[in-house]
Amino acid sequence: MNSLRNVAHFYATQFRLLRRWSGTDVALVRRALATAAVAVAALLATIWIVPGITVRDVPSAVAAAILLAGVTTLARPLLIGLLSGFSVVLVGIGTIVVQILAFWLLSRLPSGIAIDGFASAVRGALVYSIADTVLASGLSVGDDNSFFGTLVRQLVVRHRGVERTNRPGIVFIQIDGLAHPVLVRQLEAGRMPTLARWIRSGAMTLDPWEPLLPTQTSASQAGILHGNNDGIPAFRWWEKDGQRLLVSNRPPDAREIMRRVSDGHGLLADGGVSVGNLLSGDAPRSFLTAATVDDPGRELRRSHVLDWFFISPYSYLRWVALSIGEVVKELFQAQRERFARIEPHGARAFPYPLARAATNVLLRHLATALVIEEMYRGAPSIYVDFVDYDEIAHHSGVERAEALGALGGLDKIIALIEKAAADAPRPYRFVVLSDHGQTPGAMFRQRHTKTLEAVIGELAGDESGVRAATSHVEHSGRMNALASEGMRVGGIVGGLSRAPFRRADAGKEGGDQLPTVVVAASGNLAQVSFPKRPGRFTKEAMDEAYPGLVDGLRRHPGIGLVMVRSQGDGTLVMGAGGVRYLDQGRVDGLDPIAPFGPYAAPGLARLDAMANCGDLVIVSQFDRESGEVAAFEEQIGSHGGLGGWQTRGFVIHPADWRVAEPIVGATALHAYLRAWLADAARSSSA
Repeated sequence: MNSLRNVAHFYATQFRLLRRWSGTDVALVRRALATAAVAVAALLATIWIVPGITVRDVPSAVAAAILLAGVTTLARPLLIGLLSGFSVVLVGIGTIVVQILAFWLLSRLPSGIAIDGFASAVRGALVYSIADTVLASGLSVGDDNSFFGTLVRQLVVRHRGVERTNRPGIVFIQIDGLAHPVLVRQLEAGRMPTLARWIRSGAMTLDPWEPLLPTQTSASQAGILHGNNDGIPAFRWWEKDGQRLLVSNRPPDAREIMRRVSDGHGLLADGGVSVGNLLSGDAPRSFLTAATVDDPGRELRRSHVLDWFFISPYSYLRWVALSIGEVVKELFQAQRERFARIEPHGARAFPYPLARAATNVLLRHLATALVIEEMYRGAPSIYVDFVDYDEIAHHSGVERAEALGALGGLDKIIALIEKAAADAPRPYRFVVLSDHGQTPGAMFRQRHTKTLEAVIGELAGDESGVRAATSHVEHSGRMNALASEGMRVGGIVGGLSRAPFRRADAGKEGGDQLPTVVVAASGNLAQVSFPKRPGRFTKEAMDEAYPGLVDGLRRHPGIGLVMVRSQGDGTLVMGAGGVRYLDQGRVDGLDPIAPFGPYAAPGLARLDAMANCGDLVIVSQFDRESGEVAAFEEQIGSHGGLGGWQTRGFVIHPADWRVAEPIVGATALHAYLRAWLADAARSSSA
């Protein structure tokens, strides 16, 4: 009797979830009719393809198709519960076995189809399974509720033994690169209704925060997740100690950065999960995280989602179709931009369309699925980074239609995560934040016809000795993480080579000979190093070796400030109209730091104190009237330096968690997040 009750409860739960994720009773009926229609079409295709299967009469054949669909629908949750702990492949094999038995039974009954033997039943089941999967995937390719609803029903079965608790967990959702002013405009325009509903209800509060220089993900995430971002002067920089270039999203370099900033007690150390980040926050479980992507101790963990995403035909067909659609959409939008002569325009050639598909489709949906899975595991904290807006805004523009479309899509994803949380084994509270903003503007090269490295080469009189690290590399790191996970589970994605993205990552940075000058760009911030000169190369020594270099840079119309160490006067911040003596706090002429806001001086002082700071630190000109900067990278929306919205982050949090004073710096934000985690650990829901 108990067994019957358990089975009844099991299917009642499945039906409740199916109904909730379908939306309305009408939608549920519509879905049932679509499932029946797909089953009929799949059976007709099977009869046409497999010679040993024929139709006796059409109405009975239709009934047989609906019966097959019903058997598969009822059997699949049980198969997931029994077999998904071993492999998603076994679930697929089990489904086909059930369909083979169903075909064989149909051949023994006076049904509408005739099957001439067991071999034909096997062939028929295989063909039917493929046809049903392809057709079902085609019908629901754009239906996120169907896709994630299917996942939730699987996870409820798979993690039914997880102990339930009323102690809340926290899901931290990072929207990479979204500035506070852009978010406010989108909330007011009604393009992000989920976040607007949260704030309008009074349950959540929106606060700004100010990231300090350098305004980029590795520095911000080190501060947010580890409470320490010392020694990260940019997204990439030359280190004289090891005579090498560090790039934050290369897995070995990300791992080295985390080694330097981590004390083992990061934000996620107490059972938390990192998804899609550069650094892990010391989470014991992490996925798609650059610092741990090659670490067997962190990422080689059994995940139903990874198997399902890369091996399940239903999932695989869906994301392939959506990715192709995204590439086509990018090609069309880029062509429209060219025809309309929209300026400024970004670099949108290949492999960027593939990177856009990876971030806007694959990474977005995979990261969401992993977050949902970890909620059903009962993780006390989850930190996920959604990078789609940041990637698209770099190439298309901060407030162009393509970037704003990504924000609308992310708002829907947040709604799906909120919906999934309702059936998790513990209640979840949400914090939505950005790691920095982005500032618009035409590139330095577009404005001045030359790259920064070309200008430096000319002024130094040694163009051949200048090595540039100015190519856009963020998408290559994201593709590497995705490819790594795909290869780990052995899916079809495992056949994709990471070599093209490795080459893109390297850009013009390769070569065995030690360069004379290295120009490493991070948005409109550039770290210029002289590798053959030990220690900090002073202004006096630089003037002697390269007369006119520093003066030529400070007077260039595209450069806002140049920071250099002086032997006699300490650190100088120089502009065309004046000099700021950073250590002494005095200014001769016009203060070059003033246009960049009140936190620019402490940010530059902090950067200067780092042992791996460049010999020259250059920030491009900032136009206060237009709010634009000129990136040294190939970007028309940029961050990493100073000026405009790139220093305007945000955090949306439960209203009962107060922010007592302005949040300045990622480490200050870390302190708040840690306090909120502690509050959640102490509390319980009513």
